[in-house]
Amino acid sequence: MKFPKILFLVACLSHIVFAQYNIDYFITKALENSPQIKNYNNLFLINNLQKKLDEAQNSAFQVYLTGDYLLAPYFNNNGHLVSTNPDPKAIGYDVGITNGGLYSALINVDKNIFNGPLLDALNNQRTIQGKSYENQLNTEKHILRKTVTDQYLNTLQNFELYKLSKEIDGNLENQLKITADLVQKGIAKVQDYLLLKVETKSQQINLNQTWQNYKNGLFQLYSICGIKDTGTIMIDSVNLTLTAPPDSSKFLRQFYLDSLNTIAQQSVFETKYLPQIKLFFNTGLSAVEIDNIQRRFGLSAGISFSLPILDGDQRDITRQQSLIAEKITDDYKNYAAKNIFTQRRDAENRIKSLRNNLDDFKNQTEDYKKLLNISLEQLEKGNMSMIEYLTELRNYIDLQKNYISTEINYQLEISNYNYWNW
Repeated sequence: MKFPKILFLVACLSHIVFAQYNIDYFITKALENSPQIKNYNNLFLINNLQKKLDEAQNSAFQVYLTGDYLLAPYFNNNGHLVSTNPDPKAIGYDVGITNGGLYSALINVDKNIFNGPLLDALNNQRTIQGKSYENQLNTEKHILRKTVTDQYLNTLQNFELYKLSKEIDGNLENQLKITADLVQKGIAKVQDYLLLKVETKSQQINLNQTWQNYKNGLFQLYSICGIKDTGTIMIDSVNLTLTAPPDSSKFLRQFYLDSLNTIAQQSVFETKYLPQIKLFFNTGLSAVEIDNIQRRFGLSAGISFSLPILDGDQRDITRQQSLIAEKITDDYKNYAAKNIFTQRRDAENRIKSLRNNLDDFKNQTEDYKKLLNISLEQLEKGNMSMIEYLTELRNYIDLQKNYISTEINYQLEISNYNYWNW
């Protein structure tokens, strides 16, 4: 009868690495392996590259090649297929439209000048976007820490229940030996031995189930942290401490950055109403006839200027849209601020209630341990029935389970309170 139990314990212990793993280990692994965090780091790089791209597109010299070939033939033109002075009887496009044709191969150089306001607006927009990514990264880390903490505590609860079950099972095994001796001496009844044997088997089943629950919770913790492992380890207990409320919640920072981004977008749009000045230069071949084309190499340079006058009130419309967008962001921020306050206050109340319950459970547990010791002595003397003793034992087990559950809920509530105190 002992052999299956020994096999079970050996199977359990063979998977345990006797090094203790604490909650910091899992949080560190989660931060290292999170694809969301890696994604935000890549977005930082993309945003920095976009800054360089903005400057290259709007300030750097643009050098490019162009080539054109246009054939505009004339018929009934005294044998001249291409001409800039066709006969009045010739058939073909008006020379004023085609200019006789086009043969062009040019190197062109362009550069925008006096566009500092545009570059400043774009750079400001990218800076705000970078801060937004940074804030989202910190928020993701904060959420991930709480997710890992909550799963760790749930796994720890299963581990504590397993240890409780193992303790009870060990005590019942010892009591089963004692009862067997008492039966042989005629002090205890065979029925008492059989009742205790049934209870011991029941605890062995419970021991197996609690161990499996612990392994399931541990593997879920591995999954959240991105840990590629199938081994079963022992985890440390947790004693979280309350953090002080911040002067300003970091949850609200994203709304502030969203408002700044709206303003920045409007600033970039309004740079189109500033004077646009561009210098240009080209050199190469440009001709309208093949004759003497080798003499048609040259160069040209100039300056272009543009300034919008009327655009159907687009500026005013976009300003109104920006104001509405800021109002929407502000409404969400006010709602979030109220929710944060409510969540924090509720967590405070639950923490106080759970703390009181923990004190009560602790006192009851101490009293029940004393009661069980007395009952065990009475049982061995034959002054108490096995049914009465097992009833008290089950009550003690239920009390211990409630104590473990309350302790974990207390730690979970501290985790929740600290989450909203960010």
